[in-house]
Amino acid sequence: MSVRPFVAQLPRSPQHDDEILIRGKLKSDARAFSINFCLPRPDQVPAKQTPPHIAYHFKTIFHDDGSSAVIHNWKNLVWQAEDVYENYWMLDRNEKFTLIIRFHEEVFKVFAEDTQHTPEYEFAHQLPFSMIQSIELWDDIEYVEEIAFKYKNKGF
Repeated sequence: MSVRPFVAQLPRSPQHDDEILIRGKLKSDARAFSINFCLPRPDQVPAKQTPPHIAYHFKTIFHDDGSSAVIHNWKNLVWQAEDVYENYWMLDRNEKFTLIIRFHEEVFKVFAEDTQHTPEYEFAHQLPFSMIQSIELWDDIEYVEEIAFKYKNKGF
């Protein structure tokens, strides 16, 4: 079972153009790193168990041969088919990283470092992003330096 070193509850439901910024550092021997946007967890599901509903699973895996890949996925009781892409956001596991996930009406947009360019990745919504309640970071994280919730819309 994956280690879940970090869980944060969102202050409110995400809306179009909201962003979540994540800064941190992976372990130098990292094999995997995941960001998960989770819907409410039923009371009977323990915190250490994978949530039954994950709106977006962004995972980077590192292979023994030096190659790596990014996997996009989602979970509705069971994991759905994976979309696998080349990893071009995390080239050096020894460096700190910044990822920004922006919520759009139809897709999640993932940016590395800043949002002043086209996104590195996009993934179409499969579950309503407005129901996302928490973010979980899994696997080989050395530390989380910052998580910032940037809300573009009024409505607090």
